[in-house]
Amino acid sequence: MSDLRQMNAAQRNAVTHKGGPLLVLAGPGSGKTFTVSRRILYLIKEQGVPPEQILVLTFTREAAASLERRFRELSDGFSPVNFGTFHSVFFHILRQSDAVRSKDILTNSQKIDFLIPILKKYGEAAGRQQSRDNLREDAVLFLSAVSYYKNTLREESAAKRLPAELRGDFGRLLREYEAAVRSRGLLDFDDMLIRCRQLLTKEEAFRQKWQQRFRHILIDEFQDINPVQYEVIKLLAGTRSDIFAVGDDDQAIYGFRGSEPECLKRFQTEYGAKTLLLDVNYRSHWQIVQASLAVIGENKNRFVKRLRAERQGGDPDVCRVRLRPFSDREAQYDYLTERLAGFSAGASDTPDNTCAVLFRTNSRMQGLAVRLKSAGIPFVMNEKMQSIYEHFIVRDVMAYLRLAAGEPSRELLLRAVNRPSRYVSREAVENCGNTVEGLLAYYEDLDLPHGIRQSVLAALESFDRQLKALSRLSPALAVSYVRKAAGYEKYLRTLAGGDADKRREWEDLLEWLQEDAKRFPDVRQWLAAQEEHTKSLENGGGREKKGAYTAGENVPIRLMTVHGAKGLEFDTVIIPDCNEGVFPHGRLLDAAELEEERRVFYVAMTRAKESLELLFLTGTRERPRQPSGFIRPLADHSSTSSSNSQLSRYSSKASATFSYSSSSSM
Repeated sequence: MSDLRQMNAAQRNAVTHKGGPLLVLAGPGSGKTFTVSRRILYLIKEQGVPPEQILVLTFTREAAASLERRFRELSDGFSPVNFGTFHSVFFHILRQSDAVRSKDILTNSQKIDFLIPILKKYGEAAGRQQSRDNLREDAVLFLSAVSYYKNTLREESAAKRLPAELRGDFGRLLREYEAAVRSRGLLDFDDMLIRCRQLLTKEEAFRQKWQQRFRHILIDEFQDINPVQYEVIKLLAGTRSDIFAVGDDDQAIYGFRGSEPECLKRFQTEYGAKTLLLDVNYRSHWQIVQASLAVIGENKNRFVKRLRAERQGGDPDVCRVRLRPFSDREAQYDYLTERLAGFSAGASDTPDNTCAVLFRTNSRMQGLAVRLKSAGIPFVMNEKMQSIYEHFIVRDVMAYLRLAAGEPSRELLLRAVNRPSRYVSREAVENCGNTVEGLLAYYEDLDLPHGIRQSVLAALESFDRQLKALSRLSPALAVSYVRKAAGYEKYLRTLAGGDADKRREWEDLLEWLQEDAKRFPDVRQWLAAQEEHTKSLENGGGREKKGAYTAGENVPIRLMTVHGAKGLEFDTVIIPDCNEGVFPHGRLLDAAELEEERRVFYVAMTRAKESLELLFLTGTRERPRQPSGFIRPLADHSSTSSSNSQLSRYSSKASATFSYSSSSSM
């Protein structure tokens, strides 16, 4: 193979491995896809392996298609190598046994439809306040916990992923959900893993057939494997050991789906696998490589790797990694808007230059998307999402403001009047003429015990006064009034129960909404902007090759979550909100969760090729903010680097910030 001369020593050793189990640890930008595709070609051309006996597994359709495309380009034509995701291959195996059909698989909307009446029943029995929005949100969380359970078979760990009020019922809810699914003869998507494991375990002849079918198994992104997938691979491989596993435990960021990077060490131990390290980063400048290694080096449960950057040159005084503090999120938004406007303006001079702003969560990304849209700065969001203005909290608050502005609507009245609860029935709303005055008249005439009627009337009179007060306020002050004076924030705290993460997420959303409202003089203009933004998302605006920003225009700016950016690279990467509670996401994390959150941050950093900016909030006296502990090692790392004085100056500022935070709130 002439390609061997193009490889470094580690890549060449991996590609030409003669046989037996091999674990290839592939650092960021180390040519993983390059190596896997050439390994397949080497097996066929140099070792004479029939292509149909090669199985190549990865975790997404996009990754499987990309890997297959790279191989096809090398092989100059058709070659019947089997490429697929774990789910697609397992589904194929099940279909060959007549155990399942395509039409048996539940859609996500069907799952939610099955779950909502079950959740409603349990909620009513427990006396919990529930709305359809809340039920849908709980259904999404429950399905995530079910998926985790089916990928790990760990019921207790799965239950911990639910809000506190649902955890104790997880087992009963799961059994009732499963019974409802079985009664319709349907199959949950994740059941394919368990069914395939059961089938290969029980049916020896069937298992041997597939072991003969796939003589060589190559697994990409091996760090993302979960325990059930790992057990099925062991069954498929049998006593043979021709498994070529490629991954990086430092980039394992799917623990919420049940993935366990510990499977790399299991594979190494159980198979006695030889281990190779792809140690050259061809993507990132050496300053970025050193900074990212300083961060991930804080993790303890990992394979220790010595990685080096191919790109060693360049002006040593040019700072490639910058820490930027801001007093609050509004100041951070102002900087991002100005920075991205300049980047967009220069796109015609450097058409191949790309910039990604990477967020820990979708909701934080949406906040910047709204700001850029209003500033006329083109961007692309690769991840399909619902408009932030469609979130139930935003719709609740806007219901108050729209009613106060004189918009009569049964839907708005139903949404606002019982948030917080004023004990108003749906029947009352449907017979009141869509006004608070009508509700008061309805309850004046209703035959109820005197105390109950007077309590409801007092609550409605207070609600009426609140709406009249709101009508005189600016949008930002009106949001604050709904939060505090109308009791909506207290209602949300009750709704969140013991789930501190949900409570913090909802409070952050309310703060963002109040800041967003400051941009508009009145509710009507704000509503028009909300509708325009939501419509643009529904029509594909802000998404690649659709809507307002077409493929014909140069749109170098990407807004993405870190998980959505995995496997991609950009010239410039900006990571906002490098603060505790965001990086790492959540509170009171155990050691394993904290290490995964640090890996998420490491993945974000290693997407950068030329420049990396880490933005964090120092907070105000009223609300101090803690910079993320993940960026602390950068100050230590850079202060010892005499060759990068500019980065050291940024780090000195960051160190001062950390010292202040350490003495005041850490």
